[in-house]
Amino acid sequence: MNLCFDFDGPIIDVSDRYYRAYLESLKDTAINKTQILTKEEFWKLKQSRITDFEISLMSGLGVHDSKNSAGDRKELSFKNEFLEQDKLFDDVCKTFEYLKSKKIIFFIVTLRRKKQLYHAIKQFKLDKYLDREYFLGINDDHKITNDIQEKQVLLISAMNKLDLSPENTWIIGDTETDIHAGRLAKYGKVIAISRGIRSKEQLEMIKPDYLVSNLSEVISISHRVSV
Repeated sequence: MNLCFDFDGPIIDVSDRYYRAYLESLKDTAINKTQILTKEEFWKLKQSRITDFEISLMSGLGVHDSKNSAGDRKELSFKNEFLEQDKLFDDVCKTFEYLKSKKIIFFIVTLRRKKQLYHAIKQFKLDKYLDREYFLGINDDHKITNDIQEKQVLLISAMNKLDLSPENTWIIGDTETDIHAGRLAKYGKVIAISRGIRSKEQLEMIKPDYLVSNLSEVISISHRVSV
């Protein structure tokens, strides 16, 4: 069995980054500070697929300012200074060390651009677990037009590049993009993890093979299946 991880959500905690972008997008607006959402309130809305425009409206902005705020937030969320807000989930290093000790092949497939991905690899010292060829992202100048198709192509490319069988590979992701793309790429199992950008309730609706809240549960499931 091989394991394929999405990056943001399963591996990287992006909640601080998205919340900071939210706060930054409100700076030049005439907003009552008492209406600014707490991080917990904001993240719960994001996980429930409430749009940035709707979140701005809930924060007290009018329609025009909400449109501008939502547009600004999308750009801010992927600026380098905001990417520095990302954190590695506590169980990642322990999980990667375990997988290496058991000689289980694992790799990362993400819609992050390669330059940002490789920066994060160094930032979190993930290169001590995997060689660069096991981190697959999109080209820096590539324009994404369809998330699911793009992810499917990357997942298939990973199989070809690493000479692996999709039927023997599980994908762990936190969005409907990961789950649908994994199925289209004919991966053996699709596992949804609820600590990313989608809530448990949202993920249940797309019926993954398994739904977990952390990586320890992934390891436990793999043990049960392999026995």
